[in-house]
Amino acid sequence: MTVFKGKFYFLFFFVLFFIQVMPAAAQSDSAILSHDTTSVKPDSTSVYYFTGSLDSLKAGKLTYVDTTLTDFNQYNPIHKGNRMYNTLSNIGLASYNRVFTPAVSVGYVTKSRVFAPYMCYNDQVKYYKLMRPYTQLQYVMGPKKAQILGVTFSRKMSKQFTFGAELYLVNSPGLYTNSKSDDKYVYFTNRYHTKNNRYAIVANYLHNKVVARENGGITVDSLFNLNLEKDRRVIPVALKTGRNMVKSSGFYVGQTFNLQKPGMRNDSTPRKLAGGSISYSFLYQRNQMLYTDQASADTSFYKNFPVVFDTVNTYDSVYQIKIRNRILWSSLAYNQDKLSQVFRAYFGANYDHIAQTLPYDSAKRIDNQLSPFGGIALKLFQRSFLNASAEMVLGGYNTGDFKIEGSLLQYLGSVTKNVGQLYFRVMFVNRQPAWYFSEYRSNRFNWKLNLRKERVLSLTGEYRYKTIRSGITLQTLGNYTFFNDTVYPQQAANPGSVMQIYVAGTIPLHYFGINLRAVYQTTTMTSFLHLPELTGKMNLYFKKWIFKGAAHLQTGFQLSYYTSYYADAYMPEIRAFYIQNNKKIGNYLYLDAYASMKIKSFRFFLQGKNLLGFLGNNYYYNSPGYPGADGGFYLGVSWKLYN
Repeated sequence: MTVFKGKFYFLFFFVLFFIQVMPAAAQSDSAILSHDTTSVKPDSTSVYYFTGSLDSLKAGKLTYVDTTLTDFNQYNPIHKGNRMYNTLSNIGLASYNRVFTPAVSVGYVTKSRVFAPYMCYNDQVKYYKLMRPYTQLQYVMGPKKAQILGVTFSRKMSKQFTFGAELYLVNSPGLYTNSKSDDKYVYFTNRYHTKNNRYAIVANYLHNKVVARENGGITVDSLFNLNLEKDRRVIPVALKTGRNMVKSSGFYVGQTFNLQKPGMRNDSTPRKLAGGSISYSFLYQRNQMLYTDQASADTSFYKNFPVVFDTVNTYDSVYQIKIRNRILWSSLAYNQDKLSQVFRAYFGANYDHIAQTLPYDSAKRIDNQLSPFGGIALKLFQRSFLNASAEMVLGGYNTGDFKIEGSLLQYLGSVTKNVGQLYFRVMFVNRQPAWYFSEYRSNRFNWKLNLRKERVLSLTGEYRYKTIRSGITLQTLGNYTFFNDTVYPQQAANPGSVMQIYVAGTIPLHYFGINLRAVYQTTTMTSFLHLPELTGKMNLYFKKWIFKGAAHLQTGFQLSYYTSYYADAYMPEIRAFYIQNNKKIGNYLYLDAYASMKIKSFRFFLQGKNLLGFLGNNYYYNSPGYPGADGGFYLGVSWKLYN
């Protein structure tokens, strides 16, 4: 299979094999702290992980590895967990969230937003907390040799040292000319703590590579709409040699040290105040974004920018290097003191060094930024939880950026016995638009602009009951920045707002169940912010234990729908979506049927996608010019190994 090509991946499997045959070490995990917000089950097959840094573990932010069948058939990252994205004509290509989600991060942007679902960044790296060695294998096969492979491995090499690795591959030739995707990421992790848990360290090496063929979309919609050409590769496309490559690699080391020794005071009573801990981390990240195109049969596709450096070949390469030093003090240490149960506080600073080079520009841009941050968490009256945080950027391109956020979770009753919870959140962000809005240089797109800072005020009110969440979010936007219909950066002249009303969760009905997510959206900025009024997904399923309880079966239908609207178009050369007012997509019901089964730690599914596409009603588009996948069948398997 093509996904296994390359000596790098041979080395990955060789390392896993070498570790797997080594004798098993200790079978229990001595936690760095005992104050986990997740109640860890005694079952030795339960697997938990934390992400990003040791800060998450100290705060008890553990995630349970789900082994149910509820959304097991949602193999695509842009659909997993009922996500709702617009994309292109193949899995693994550029995408954006059609549920409006403004950028709210402060500081210099070094992530590829359109390819992010198929990439992994340092704050997403998983460090496992487990009682037994853990391996998971996943494989999905679809039409036209589309395939997805995932391998996760974690093992305790000793009582204090844990090794982990994860590999993820997407390879799909695509139905249309020049629409192939080849995405992959791999990382290796290490975690160590001393016997008394006073000192701990985590480290990782991470590598991403996305190779996306870019065809610019089909140029004759009627051939698809009327199904005049069943061989999709015959349908003409705008670009035959367009290609994007996005690479990101680097390493991270994070350390934490508790300021006081572990244990009780001399009188054997718990400390009232433990003194907290201090942490230091170092991150090195190197990025490359490359767009190439030998020639274009239709140069108007690029919107005829007045300056073109090369009319025959395009080779746009952006390089970035980011070095981050971070220091943090936290009131959390061993969490044996009484105060940490009701109050937490932290403060620290990031110092970032960013170097960037744009194509056709020999000058290197250097930014040095200092970002102080801090936050508190309070437990009030045994049923109220208050959190607040703030961050500011000093120096460089983003100087003056800041973000303030606060939230309140109120149980309607006690924590263990209640009729739900009320959740409120307020966030205010003042940020410089991402660097590519202010200055960009490529073969066909060139600008240098002085842009005002964007302002985002977000208010959320939510009611939660068991697995159901429903609420409303109001967002006001000042100086909202976007790409207009000429693929040129523009800022809104006047403030505007977006309102979203949503419901999400699972409703079990004995043998049956409904898993859904629905969002209603409306905006005052209709001239430059196009949103579907209603977008939603619903999974109607039947589940039952069969074969005398030896297997768990789930079968059902999944429906996806969004109302018709002028969805954003895609420009491959700058890897960005921009507004357009010529083509509407939507008002089409996607219907999938599936059957999933779980036998012990082995799961598999068989799924028929877009069944209504077999009827010849060909108006299913993922983005303007990019038809969705035709009806087809997919097979997926997952196997968890504990040894």
